[in-house]
Amino acid sequence: MFMGMVLVSAERKIGDEDLSCLRRLAEEGVPTSDLADAFGVSTQHVRRLLRGEQRASIAGLDPDVVRADVVRAVDEFLEEADLSAADGVLAATSRALAGKLDACASSSSAAAAAATPRLASELVSVLAALDGGPRELDELDDLQARRASRLLARAASADFPKPQDPRRHR
Repeated sequence: MFMGMVLVSAERKIGDEDLSCLRRLAEEGVPTSDLADAFGVSTQHVRRLLRGEQRASIAGLDPDVVRADVVRAVDEFLEEADLSAADGVLAATSRALAGKLDACASSSSAAAAAATPRLASELVSVLAALDGGPRELDELDDLQARRASRLLARAASADFPKPQDPRRHR
C-alpha cells in the first residue's frame, strides 16, 4: 500500500502463440485454474481472455492460412530502387513496418487487425519518400481527398452553427 492505494501487479503479457494455445487447451477441457498456473496469470485473466474481453480474436480468421509477404515485396522494391546512402534509414524503416504488417497478418487478434491500416499507410508514405518521383494519383488518393474535404466542411460548420428553428422553442 502506498499513500492509501493498493498496488496491483499487471498481468503477464500473453503472446499470440500462447493465446492460441491457451484457447485450444480450454476447448479441450483444461480447467481455467490449471491454465492460469501454466501461463502465470490469474484465473480471472484467463476467463477474460477466453471470453474475448481482452485480446479479442477475429472470428473465422485462421492465422495458419494467412500468409503475408510484405517483407519480401519491400525487399524486392528496395533492391530495384536507386537509393542513396541517406535513404538507409527510410529503407530500414520500411523493412520494420513490413515486418510488423506480416506479424499483424499472421495474428488473429483484433488489436493486430486494428493496427494494420495505420501500419500500411505509414509504409506507403515511407516507400513514397524512397521512390522520390511524383506518382499518378489513384482512387485511394481521390478517396482521401474527398474525406479531407468532408472533414474540413464539418469543422467549418461546427464553427458556424446553423440557426435554430424558432418553432422548437415554443
